[in-house]
Amino acid sequence: MVIDVAVGSGTGESGERGVRFRRVDFRVVALFLVAVVVFVAAWGAFWSATDNEFIWDDPIIFSRQLPYFDSFSNVFFPPKRIPQFGTHYYRPLIVVSYQIDEWISGKFWSREERQKARQFVYHSSVVLYHSLASLLVFLLGLRLSRLNRLDWPLGAAAAGGAALVFAVHPIHVESVAWMAGRSDVICAIFVIASLITYLRYKEAPRLMDLICALGFAFCAMLSKETGVCLLMAIPLVDLLIRGSKTKAAPAGSGSRRRTRRERRKEEVAGKRPASGAPLWLRWAALALVWLVYSLLRSEALGSGSLRSSGHDLASFFGAIGWYLRKIVWPGEQSAFVSDLPGVAYVVGGVLVSLAAAYALYRFVRLKTYGGEAISMSLIFVSLAPSLAIVMFRISETPLAERYTYLPSVALCLLAGLLLARVAARIPKTLPAALAPAGIALVSILIAIPASYATLERGAVWQNDLAFWTDTVRKAPDQGLPHLHLGLTYNKLKREAEALSEYKQALAKYDDTEGRSKAYNNMGTLYLSQGKIPQAVEALRGALKERPRYPTANYNLALCEERLGHTGRAEALLRTAIKLNPRYTKAHLQLGRLLLRRGHEKEGAKHLKNVLQMAPASREAETARRLMSNSK
Repeated sequence: MVIDVAVGSGTGESGERGVRFRRVDFRVVALFLVAVVVFVAAWGAFWSATDNEFIWDDPIIFSRQLPYFDSFSNVFFPPKRIPQFGTHYYRPLIVVSYQIDEWISGKFWSREERQKARQFVYHSSVVLYHSLASLLVFLLGLRLSRLNRLDWPLGAAAAGGAALVFAVHPIHVESVAWMAGRSDVICAIFVIASLITYLRYKEAPRLMDLICALGFAFCAMLSKETGVCLLMAIPLVDLLIRGSKTKAAPAGSGSRRRTRRERRKEEVAGKRPASGAPLWLRWAALALVWLVYSLLRSEALGSGSLRSSGHDLASFFGAIGWYLRKIVWPGEQSAFVSDLPGVAYVVGGVLVSLAAAYALYRFVRLKTYGGEAISMSLIFVSLAPSLAIVMFRISETPLAERYTYLPSVALCLLAGLLLARVAARIPKTLPAALAPAGIALVSILIAIPASYATLERGAVWQNDLAFWTDTVRKAPDQGLPHLHLGLTYNKLKREAEALSEYKQALAKYDDTEGRSKAYNNMGTLYLSQGKIPQAVEALRGALKERPRYPTANYNLALCEERLGHTGRAEALLRTAIKLNPRYTKAHLQLGRLLLRRGHEKEGAKHLKNVLQMAPASREAETARRLMSNSK
């Protein structure tokens, strides 16, 4: 369908001025308008996140991690023993996204406005990434609709409705409203882009599309471990989409070569659909991409091993049930999940898995439900890395809402395509526009309460106090929420409440690492209050729980220095550095102490270590000042 649009006036051959018209495809205009609605809906649902403070791991990223990434080499080959840097995480493109945000906040805002600018820029970028992901969901939906040979208005409505629901889905709050949750969003962008370009390649093979699909897959892996799901997703696309069959080459000498040459001529002339690269070659190229990623990861992190958590298949299927329920409708915010799901989730996970397997079998048999088969497969394939966390000790919590970001893409698309199938059964005696209008109406009716739930859940992520108060209320028997709520109270100068939370964390933790952290935080609180004996007692308790605890050694050294025991302080600082050679604060403090004691050469050496390890940190600024004063 085309429409004539007036674009200006012109002069005809007779010299008279007239109106020139340009023919515009109405479908392009309609798709553009749907894309605008999806983009605006995503921004509107998560706009309040741009005013959020940095919470949970966010300050750690700024103060203890980003200063180490001062070069291109460090981004892809990070230094060893960066404080509180995940030993199983290799996400260089996420570091690049932080660096881009840091450059923007430093370029367009003054130094006095830097902190507020950081909050706005770092959170706005995640909202922007989510809006872009929503647009890509729309494009992937269009591609799957074409694969199913749906009529244009029906396919466009299904894709637009799926993208709209995805854009405002409340399950995405953790990934979008939390600055450090961006890895799921960025990884999803590259996964969706890889699937779009690969489906495009399947439809009309072009080498550039295949290269882009593999490049996007590589970027997805460099963004988050979830990107490895493409190793299963892309082969499944090949298996679920049956290409056109070609006649075998006739026997005889030279016939194979002549047939290939003739086939190529027909492809160029458009008489035969292009066959593209052989299947084995495409899969080999994908495997090569994964191999390069694995080599980079191994070089950066070393050969880390995974330990079995002792969880069985019940935990596995329970996690499936929990994740699928959350994707359909998340309910109350679950920012900290400490326990595995119960029996109801296990039964639900088993039943849904069996039903999905049967539905996939039926889709393959029917051969006309390729889009639905791909979407359903992607749900479980993209959940696989998250299920590995349940079976192995990778994360502190076995389940997390942010892991549902990519699976929710597939579920929204599956729902949109199935809804289009139902709408296509409307009797032809009714107006043709009724089916797409019905899909649009259903999508809007779902999007409205979803947007409200998103705004309501987003309030939890506004600041540390709101977040950890909510987390303690929902997980009162866990030590970590009490520990972090104590840290929050400490920042707000509510020291009595902070001490109370630290003591509750100490009572709730059942492992030495958690108890040592609680003791350490109590010690630092007493130290800030000038209660040195109580601080020493608490810090010694931390070292009793975990003798190889660098931070407790460092803080105890500060206490000994306050008491005038510089020799003990020096020994403790050396122990902290021995346990963590990249402990910049310990190097700075030891360098300062050695300069004070007259050991200028060794003191300057430790200060130079600070400059080499974290040249952009506050510790480096202090080290430069001390070195200039000592000259």
